[in-house]
Amino acid sequence: MADSNANIPISSEEYKKVTEELYKQNLEVVRLYKQVEDLNRELEIANEGQANLLHIINHQIKGYLAKARNIFSELLSEPSYGPVSLAAQPMLEEGFNSLTEGVDFVTDFLIASNIEKGTFVYNMQSVDLKKLVTEVIEKEIEAAKEKGLSLDLRVADGGYNIKGDASQLGQAVKNLIDNSIRYTLKGGLIINLSRTDNKILLAVKDTGMGISDELKPKLFTKGGRGKDSLKVNVNSTGFGLSFVKGVVEAHQGRVWSDSAGPNQGSTFCMELPVVLL
Repeated sequence: MADSNANIPISSEEYKKVTEELYKQNLEVVRLYKQVEDLNRELEIANEGQANLLHIINHQIKGYLAKARNIFSELLSEPSYGPVSLAAQPMLEEGFNSLTEGVDFVTDFLIASNIEKGTFVYNMQSVDLKKLVTEVIEKEIEAAKEKGLSLDLRVADGGYNIKGDASQLGQAVKNLIDNSIRYTLKGGLIINLSRTDNKILLAVKDTGMGISDELKPKLFTKGGRGKDSLKVNVNSTGFGLSFVKGVVEAHQGRVWSDSAGPNQGSTFCMELPVVLL
């Protein structure tokens, strides 16, 4: 059936209205296009500024801190400089420890930034996760003992070989355990390693400060710390769990946490797929 309105001519007034409306829409499109261009330009400037800042942090600030730390290390350990007086010893050790924390902070910040940008290059190879976790825990035992905390590793039967970056996965595991040790004042940690057919789960359960509702959204974010966590550990960089999330997700895994609330302890989990080379 033919359209009865197909041959009805448009009046000059209606034509004018349509033309004006199209003109207005065209102006709006131009305005929005210019706005997008301006935002892109601002983003480019911001990205360039961030890149320059990261370059300065990596090549200058980190270098200054590392050089100063090495000077303190030499004064403490090199006999040719002469004996260190009893009064100077704790000051030198405090200076060395503070500079070490500064270097660690800058390193964590740079790695977290590169992971967030997706520019970090992973060295993927065959990794025995059971051996890796065991080695990390052996290095963490002393830190736990200093706080009077127990450290218990429980490994279920099974193979734990996966494809991954051993160095970065090791650091991720260390960060999870470090985090629980730092925020646990008494009791200890139970670290469970288990495997299903195609996934490996590492769960770090502690008897620490727990997770408040205020802190939950900030976990695993860059610099994410709650007010209560700062009271317990003022030296935390806030990048440790963000690093864990970035590394685990780069390995096609996932991270999460669970807690009944403040002073109820926490469990931090990382799950990785079993992918072999």
